[in-house]
This record gives sequence, structure tokens and C-alpha cells, in this order.
Amino acid sequence: MPLGVGIPRRTDVGAAGVKASWELDVWGREAAKTKAADADSRAAKFTAEQADLALSAEVARLWFAVRGAREQLAFLEAEFATRLREMEIVEKTVGAGLLDSDPLSSARLAAAQAKVDEGLGRRRLAAAENALRALIGATPGDKLPEAKGSVAMPTFGAGVPSALLLRRPDLAAAAARLDAAISREGAAIADFYPSVTLNGQAGWQADPASRIGRGSSSFWSLTPSLDLPLFDAGRREANLEVARARIDGSGAEWTKAVLGAFREVEDALADLRELALQEDLTARVLAAVRVRLANAEARRQAGLANENEILIARRDEAMAARTLSMVVWERRQVAVRLAAATGGGWSAQ
Repeated sequence: MPLGVGIPRRTDVGAAGVKASWELDVWGREAAKTKAADADSRAAKFTAEQADLALSAEVARLWFAVRGAREQLAFLEAEFATRLREMEIVEKTVGAGLLDSDPLSSARLAAAQAKVDEGLGRRRLAAAENALRALIGATPGDKLPEAKGSVAMPTFGAGVPSALLLRRPDLAAAAARLDAAISREGAAIADFYPSVTLNGQAGWQADPASRIGRGSSSFWSLTPSLDLPLFDAGRREANLEVARARIDGSGAEWTKAVLGAFREVEDALADLRELALQEDLTARVLAAVRVRLANAEARRQAGLANENEILIARRDEAMAARTLSMVVWERRQVAVRLAAATGGGWSAQ
């Protein structure tokens, strides 16, 4: 009986396939995560808008501060000029033996104080200009544009509509963060329920040695799987507590932002009302001083007044004009503050 040796047959099989799995969002966990991510994106956008609004408001405020400082420096220079001329007149009078030295000491002290005030005005102007250059990205020492003429004051009523506060980007950002925290709580609650996943695969396999169309086949399968969260050492409970704590924190931040917004608006309105009264009063004082100066000049031309009376009237005019300038430009800065507090870019009409 012949003996035979078994030789195994070599078989090459080619295959190609794809596998995929889908988690069914039965309890809305993934939808809650998506909402939270969208809310985070909105919060980041509103935060950037708030930064832009704050930058624009600060640029406007500093520009008004620069204009006011320029005006006030001019008035301080005029005050010093009158004080210096008064000192010169007193020096001549004392030198002629018509007065003792006491008035000269007072005149010199007043002139020195006026010079100190002028120096402080120059420092305030330099500080405002440097701060403005830093905000607009200008090189230190660059000349800022000159502006002349008055700036129209917007008309504000006794109050502003509370709906304007909804336009504030910081409030919108706080609300978006609260929405994100609430959505994350929903995702944390959904973690307590089982997750359902569909696992599918499909493909094709064949023996390359066989003829085309023979020895080949396709395959597919679709099977569900269920993940039951039974034991996790308290992870889900801890995640839920963290999510609810974040809701409390975000809610407190939103409440704080709203109350702060109301406070900023009320403070600005109160300042505007008081500054409007001060501007009217100082304007009347300046008008009265200018009338007195005109009368003194008329008497001087008629030979009824001396130079000292004219100098005193001019000094008083410079002081009154400087006071009015301080009130006027501070009022415009407060108007910028109110516009920023209400979200920026609104009209009382």
C-alpha cells in the first residue's frame, strides 16, 4: 500500500471592510454637550466685544480729557501772565516808595503759585496724551491731532430704558456662561442612564486565485450594545454636584453683572444731572465776569480805571473759564461712560 505525504494547500484570501459605531443620543447627553459648547463660544465672542467696547470708550474718554487739559492749560498760562504782570506793577510801586514790602511778598507768592499750577496743568496734559497714545498704538512723542470747537452734548432723559442693558456684551457673556452651565448639568444627569451604541461593519473578501466573480463574497453586520453605568465609585454624583455648583456660580456672576450694570447707569445719570447744573452755573459766572471785564476796559479807555483793575478782571475771567472747561469736559467724559454702560451706540431719540 503506497504511503502518501499530505501537503497542505496554501490559500490567500483578500478582504476589505469598514467598521463604524454610533451612539444613540437617547437621553440628550450629546445634545447638551453641544449646547454647552455653543454657549461657551458665544460667551467668548461677547467677551471680545466687551473688550472692544471698553477700548473704544476709554479712547473717547481720554480724547475728551486731552482736549480739556489743553484748554485748561491755556487758561492757566493766562492766569500766570496776569499774576506776573501784577507782581511787576507792585515791584515798581514798592521801588518808587509808594508801598511797603508786604504787598510785594504776596504778589510774588501768588505768581509762584500760578506757575506751579501751570506746571501741574502741563503734567496732566502730558499724562492724558501719553495714555491716549498707548491706547491707539502711537509712538511716544507723536503729535496728536488738534481739534477746535465745542463737542455737542447728547440729550439724555431722566433715565434710560432698562432694555438697553441687554445690549451690554458683558451681560450677554454672563448669560451665555449660565446657559453653558445649565447644559452641562443636563449632560451630567444623562450620564446616569444607560448608553446605547450601534456597531456596524461591512466589507468584501475573495480568493485571488479564483476567477472573477467566483470565490468572493460580501459581508455586513449591525449589532447593538448597551452600557449600564452600575459601579463608578460616585463619579457621576460628583460630576453632577460640580455641574450644579457651576450653575450657582454662573448665576451669582450674572446677578452681580446685572446689579453692577444698573449701578453704573445710575451713577452716570446722577453725575450728568449734577454736572449739567454746574455747567449752567459756571457759564453764568463766566458771563458775569466778562461783563465786568468789558466795563473795566471801557473805564480804562475813559481814564477812570488803572491797569491793575484790568488785570484782576482778566485773571478772574481765566479762572472762571478754566472752571467751566473742567465741568464741560468732565460732563462729556461721563456721557461716554453712560454710553458704554448701556452697551454703546444708542440715541435718546
